[in-house]
Amino acid sequence: MIQTNSQKKYVNIMEDMVAQEVNRKMTLLPENLAKYIKRADVETYALNRLPPLYACSKEGLQFQIKKAQKDYEKKIAMVVSHAFAAVQRDILRKSTPLFKEEIKKVSYPTETPTLETQKSTNQNHSSPHSGYYRPGCAR
Repeated sequence: MIQTNSQKKYVNIMEDMVAQEVNRKMTLLPENLAKYIKRADVETYALNRLPPLYACSKEGLQFQIKKAQKDYEKKIAMVVSHAFAAVQRDILRKSTPLFKEEIKKVSYPTETPTLETQKSTNQNHSSPHSGYYRPGCAR
């Protein structure tokens, strides 16, 4: 069911719900097709199309589980079906899996653009409507 990491203080209930639905649908697939389906591809495709449902307490966990079952059960099933269809279309697509060590190496930008950076970017931007509208100006 839900796995927790000692460093992690929260869980996304949607991940577990999607994993359960993927497991259920994998058992329905013919064996010769199922061996070509990458479970991680299906789950990430679906999770990117569903809202996260995070919980950081036992009460929150129960609340989010009930909410997921009540409000999202049908949507999860539909999105997972679409995910299987999308993955089957691109069955020969190259996919190199990420491992925990590699995820930690990914760097994310930490700076947010300053007002000066935004102004210079806006001044360099030209569009057919730039004579009528300047970004940042309200009329």
